[in-house]
Amino acid sequence: MSQFNKNTFLFFLSLLFVFTNLYAVNKISVSGIVEDVNGVLLSDVLITLSRQNNSAVSNRFGEFDLGYIFPNDTMYVVIDGFQKKEFKPITSMKIKLFPKSIIQEKINNIRNGETLIIPPGIHFLYPDFNVDSTFGLIISNKSNVTIQGSENSEIRLLKKNADIFRIFKSNNINIKNLIISYDDLDKRTKNFNISRSQAVDFPDALNLAKNMYGENSVFKYDGSLHHTKGFKEPFIEHHLANVVNIVNSTNITFDSVTFSAHGRICLAGQNSRNISINNSVLNDGIYGTVLKNCQNVSISKSLIMDNAELYYYNNSTLNYVDNKIKILGYHVPELIFVEGGSIEMLDETIIPPPKPTYLSSESFKMSKKEITFDQYDSFCMAADKGLPDDSEWGRGTRPVINISYDDAELYCKWLSDLTGKKFRLPNVTEWEFAARGGLKGGDDYAYSGNSLLEPVAWCKYNTNGMTEPVGLKIPNELGLFDMSGNVFEYCSSTNDSMIVLKGGSWANSGVGCRVADEVVSSIHHWDDNIGFRIVQGD
Repeated sequence: MSQFNKNTFLFFLSLLFVFTNLYAVNKISVSGIVEDVNGVLLSDVLITLSRQNNSAVSNRFGEFDLGYIFPNDTMYVVIDGFQKKEFKPITSMKIKLFPKSIIQEKINNIRNGETLIIPPGIHFLYPDFNVDSTFGLIISNKSNVTIQGSENSEIRLLKKNADIFRIFKSNNINIKNLIISYDDLDKRTKNFNISRSQAVDFPDALNLAKNMYGENSVFKYDGSLHHTKGFKEPFIEHHLANVVNIVNSTNITFDSVTFSAHGRICLAGQNSRNISINNSVLNDGIYGTVLKNCQNVSISKSLIMDNAELYYYNNSTLNYVDNKIKILGYHVPELIFVEGGSIEMLDETIIPPPKPTYLSSESFKMSKKEITFDQYDSFCMAADKGLPDDSEWGRGTRPVINISYDDAELYCKWLSDLTGKKFRLPNVTEWEFAARGGLKGGDDYAYSGNSLLEPVAWCKYNTNGMTEPVGLKIPNELGLFDMSGNVFEYCSSTNDSMIVLKGGSWANSGVGCRVADEVVSSIHHWDDNIGFRIVQGD
């Protein structure tokens, strides 16, 4: 061999030696243990690599050893009954595997037109971390699908910051007879409220909330929701999880479904329409519903309880029909928003007609129906107060009677303390503005919602000399029931030191039931034809 060739050979040999050593130096020793989410060590777990031939199986102590391998590779960890996991190799590893759910696989892979029956019992699941950790179940781009639970069927997600059920770009989806909930990992209290008696101002309330609920939580103070990090409602920055999240979908129906939020959102919707919730329960959420660009959403004959706020919506329509609302087990009334403004009042029977007058009011919320025995009895039980007499006509959803003006005001104070919002009796102007239908109505009708009495009112002509359950007659333009008839309603206004009553009662003919009519009473007087409704506002 010539000297040149010998030198060339030695040069390349030295390069090979250097790179081989460098290559060897890049290898690392990879070993560790494999366990489930509860810390139970798993044996017979297969660990393989994407680009190298090394593999290992965990022993009965959950231990594995891949030896020396190049770190720029992907590990696959597989065992029956658990989600397949992928990892980047490191020197000492502690691998946690999440169980696989059969129900999860069936729902996520359901076909168009299929009906899936969920077996009885609790079905625990985690998000599929290999696909998307932000949800547990998904129906995507499907149509004509039914998911129906058996007796006591429950789906429970074991991850607090992910949606349980996501419905995406789907149509005609029906979910029935099912409990959908989070496992209550935080054991969060159901009362978000911080009262004025606990904190005199917002800085005090904020500090108290951080101590009580944590540095990343929501609380209610002075009637409004706040976030301990200063986020603005509806706290989009916080990325609140949802029991059900409906996106870009149509014709979605829930029947006999329980949405148990444990401090998250019961139902969220975006860019969707025709969502119907019937005979269901929405409970324990920051919100019952949060909607954005959703049309024709209805909740009917359902129980909505222990939510910090019933709803938040933007460019959406939401209809409540015959629902029961509870807070901490107490029945509370549903409210209707009354937009403020002015109604022109013109008596066209006078010729020439006089100059018009105007009935004006600020915006407020008013109870959709007269306060019922169910709602008032809740206050009595909470305040350890005697129940009012029902004149042997029945309680439940009949309007409360045989209570004084002072009793009505005490109810408002109790409800204010319970909800963190300010409730009171309406003044005469607010009452008449709402009875006339607000800006949606006017001065066209003598009675609330109609020029005829009997379609809208329980009066002497259509009752058996007693009250009737609220909400059975036709509502007015705002959706308010029984503003004419059934029972007179207390107003906060006075006339010559007498209390003003509006609306007429079951004992009246047309006189007294007209929205313009009023009678006065002593502040201490009560009767079986007098009740009340409430407004929210200063």
